[in-house]
Amino acid sequence: MWVCKKCNQEMKKAVLEEYEYEEGVLLKNVEAVVCPKSEDFLFTEEQLEVVEKRSAAMKAHLFRFKRKLTVSGRSLVFNIPEDIVRHMKLKKGQDIDLRPLDDKRFIIEIK
Repeated sequence: MWVCKKCNQEMKKAVLEEYEYEEGVLLKNVEAVVCPKSEDFLFTEEQLEVVEKRSAAMKAHLFRFKRKLTVSGRSLVFNIPEDIVRHMKLKKGQDIDLRPLDDKRFIIEIK
């Protein structure tokens, strides 16, 4: 049994929809132990091991490229490198969602 240190409530196993274990490595559907009141969470040793393995596997496939923003009409644009296009099987005309995370990062999700 796990007890929340903030509110002394019993914590229950749950699934976090998204969890960024390392910067830039966003994991989905991560098992954790969550407090129903404070919503604080922690990982058991087994859960942490799974998170670390999943994170390492994702990092093995991460690409990092620097690009300059250019102007097209009244918009700023950047090129997507061919390696990423191939890896993600992107096609001209695909829909995307662009979501800012803060003033320095955003997520592009392919639909």
